[in-house]
Amino acid sequence: MSGKITGEIILYQPDDTIRLEVMIENETVWLTQAQIAQLFGTEIPAISKHINNIYKVGELDKVSTVSILEIVRQEGERFVQRKVAHYNLDMILSVGYRVNSINATLFRRWATRVLKEYLLRGVAINQRFEQIEQRVAESEKKINFLVKASFVHDESRLRNEIRELKQYIETILADFNDVNEDTRMQLELICKELAELQTKNNWIGLN
Repeated sequence: MSGKITGEIILYQPDDTIRLEVMIENETVWLTQAQIAQLFGTEIPAISKHINNIYKVGELDKVSTVSILEIVRQEGERFVQRKVAHYNLDMILSVGYRVNSINATLFRRWATRVLKEYLLRGVAINQRFEQIEQRVAESEKKINFLVKASFVHDESRLRNEIRELKQYIETILADFNDVNEDTRMQLELICKELAELQTKNNWIGLN
């Protein structure tokens, strides 16, 4: 896996000596070698050596455990964009149990809890989207029925139906104000469909 960072960043700070910005993506956590070194209280060369040995003996597969991602970091007085290798939870723990089993255990417990909450939230979001899609589909059917049935004289029913749907979408957008980019794109798609629906029925003069 490679590309730009699109996942969620969670702070891991078990005490005053460790403070890491942990990325969550593809249902796992990711850290750079520098972050792994900080987590386990050692130096980057030692971490690199352990990672290479883990790959050499075939304990873990490189394709599934490393991701080259673009990050912006400060180098002196400049902020530059670099491609940096990030390693998933399997690799983090494999290294950790070799150099600092106590910290590895603490991080595993934290990561397991965070990932469980992350996955549960994802399930909840998916269920909410199903409800949204159902509501939009039902409202569109109602509006189309009113138009096709030539209930042109009953503008209030059309106005209310579209207004209620607009308010519903606005409420959803407010609820999901802090979601990731994929979720935001799905919501924007629903709003686009609503705008097309409103344009199609713009003869009722709804603003």
